[in-house]
Amino acid sequence: MQNAPKKVLVIEDDSLFLWSLENFLEREGYQVSPASTGEEGIDLARHLAFDVVISDYQLPGIDGRRLIEELKSLQPSMKSLLISAYQLDELNSPNSSLPDAYLNKPIELGMLKKLLSELAGLPA
Repeated sequence: MQNAPKKVLVIEDDSLFLWSLENFLEREGYQVSPASTGEEGIDLARHLAFDVVISDYQLPGIDGRRLIEELKSLQPSMKSLLISAYQLDELNSPNSSLPDAYLNKPIELGMLKKLLSELAGLPA
């Protein structure tokens, strides 16, 4: 990676999956801030700037779409990647709260790396 590492907020309520994502992204050179709830992610975004947020769609207390709306109200330039074990076809309707990209679980790490590079403005 060139210059400063890109900062990524990862929000996932499955602790093992969160840990796995955090470790993978750090190995790829990203500076990662993990959060296990939407509220924790929002709190982090109030205090730290992020280039990209990766969030699970199904979180306790708030769904991923609403979470992205909240985060983008705090940091309009932050890019978003929504992940889910459920089909995300309903996200294909025109709506400003849509994520910039989404992936279905199980995640293919090569695709995650490619999408994240595009969202962070890095060469693939």
